[in-house]
Amino acid sequence: MQIKSRNIPAELRVLESLNGRMAFLPEVDRQLRNMRDGLAGECRLDLALESVSDCVIQISDFTLARNQLCQIDAVLVSANGIYLLDAKNWSGRHTVGDKGFERLTNDPLDQLKRAEKLFCRMLEYERIPLQVLSRLVFVNPEMTLYGVQPEMPIVLPQQLPEFVSEIKRHAGVLTEWEMRVAQRILAKHSEDNPYRLKVDYTWETVGKGMLCTSCRRLLVEKSHKYMWCPVCQVVESKGAALLRTKAEMDVLFPGCKPEVDRLYRFCGGMVSKRGIFKATRN
Repeated sequence: MQIKSRNIPAELRVLESLNGRMAFLPEVDRQLRNMRDGLAGECRLDLALESVSDCVIQISDFTLARNQLCQIDAVLVSANGIYLLDAKNWSGRHTVGDKGFERLTNDPLDQLKRAEKLFCRMLEYERIPLQVLSRLVFVNPEMTLYGVQPEMPIVLPQQLPEFVSEIKRHAGVLTEWEMRVAQRILAKHSEDNPYRLKVDYTWETVGKGMLCTSCRRLLVEKSHKYMWCPVCQVVESKGAALLRTKAEMDVLFPGCKPEVDRLYRFCGGMVSKRGIFKATRN
């Protein structure tokens, strides 16, 4: 069971809403791609873990801030121990050696060790007597990793089904005690992340209009009820495009009242004020 499900990170929602509305610096564009790939990998991991949902308690996107910050994609609490899983959605060919991954400044194995150390320190402070097992889980079948040694805390894509089966075999039976432990761990989760990438924007600097869901180019009116993308040919109902654009405005400018005139301007005047009022009055 999950007591903290996986959501689209706030930072990713902002970047997705800004995409197509302003020019990104290369590092921002790279961050957007990395976050998309990361979320896709985490969702793949969640799918693989569905078969153990009855014997573990899952905490997704767990962030622990104790002087240092560590982020864990999935914490699994079972009767016989706790699993810390870090999902990687890498593709292509990679090499790992005794000193870690080649050509990487932020080695994921080092990050995993640091996360386990901080997590174990928290368990010790909370007097939770459970063994911790951490694993770097590669979920993309189009990835090849050379140099893996048996003692490395790495799960390759082809090993994932067997790894999940192993969790199921050793999980034991959940009781109220494990649920209390999971709740105590969840209470240590921190929403604050000082390392989040911040993009400066204002109402004036953000491009207006209703954008295509696929290529993020401006939609044009196809008919009274439909919008159309002249680039990738996507057709979307005007009502759906309006509500999606309103959601983007709410992400970028939270706390502002979604007044008809304000949404009309954010949509670039592509929908009448009367149409906006009718679509959003509920």
